[in-house]
Amino acid sequence: MSLVIDHISMSYGKTAVLHDISAEIGKGEFLSILGHSGCGKTTLLKIIGGFMKPTGGRILMDGTLYSDPSRSLPPEKRDMGMVFQSFALWPHMTVRQHVEFPLQCRNKDLSAAEKEKRIVHALEATGLNGLEDRYPDELSGGQKQRVSLARAIVSGPSLLLMDEPLSALDADLRISMRKEISRIHRLTGTTVIFVTHDQGEALSLSDRIMVLNGGRIEQLGTPQDIYLRPATKFIASFIGRCNFVKGDWNGDTFRAGEGSFVFQGAPVADVFHRDHVCPIRPEQFRLAENGSGLPGVIREKQYNGREIHYAVSCQDDLFSVYTSAAENYAIGDEVYLQCR
Repeated sequence: MSLVIDHISMSYGKTAVLHDISAEIGKGEFLSILGHSGCGKTTLLKIIGGFMKPTGGRILMDGTLYSDPSRSLPPEKRDMGMVFQSFALWPHMTVRQHVEFPLQCRNKDLSAAEKEKRIVHALEATGLNGLEDRYPDELSGGQKQRVSLARAIVSGPSLLLMDEPLSALDADLRISMRKEISRIHRLTGTTVIFVTHDQGEALSLSDRIMVLNGGRIEQLGTPQDIYLRPATKFIASFIGRCNFVKGDWNGDTFRAGEGSFVFQGAPVADVFHRDHVCPIRPEQFRLAENGSGLPGVIREKQYNGREIHYAVSCQDDLFSVYTSAAENYAIGDEVYLQCR
């Protein structure tokens, strides 16, 4: 299965929401669409799912036209499953009835035995065994989301669309459901497009991440590329924390503090060379009591179990530094910032 997003644009009257979005998603890939609220990520998902027509561009699945400005294949005729943020469960239907429902609507030609096999597989894959006869008001938030997942995968779709599926859950449950989604993805091999505003979800689940900003693709790449090789200052600041150290570049070598601070990491985007800054993540710093590096003063300290998070005043700025709990400094200590 290959999904092609071909120069998709979307406007409401004179207000442009999406600008020339293009990407190709391969079979079995897990792609996250990440961005702030209002960046256009849910609009793009609705266009892919057939809930909206674009004002420009095309959506193609295995070469078949799904959407363009003049036509759109209805959602129920697309080889897709959908998981909603709100669970979208009917109060009068049991878990089993929810899971069975897509087979009654889209897979009417299946034998009773094949339908039963698919239902059992979907229930087992999502850990819902023993809960088949429960109603939504008898389920926890995590169980409700599992029902939504089981319903989406029971018909064996080529593509699974997920719109902020974990945002209604508490923090601990979100982490456990990340593992569940990853496990189900590995088990089924279904292609997944996952919309989220949560960077941790995108980084931990995805094969690739599409970061949207103002309706445009800011960067499309692997989690490692996005985090370690940001294409713009927006990406560097939006994905995790990032410090911008002032200095000069010579090829891929960066020097600051009259040469006392040297960074030789992965190549960075041209924008950082032009602006004479180096993007450095908090965990890429090391603190030292003496020696070479950028001189600074500890201004804030936060203990987080395995790590200590420091704020260090340096270069007329406040840099974030993450160290192990063993590297223990006090507020007011004079230190040197070095690269790991």
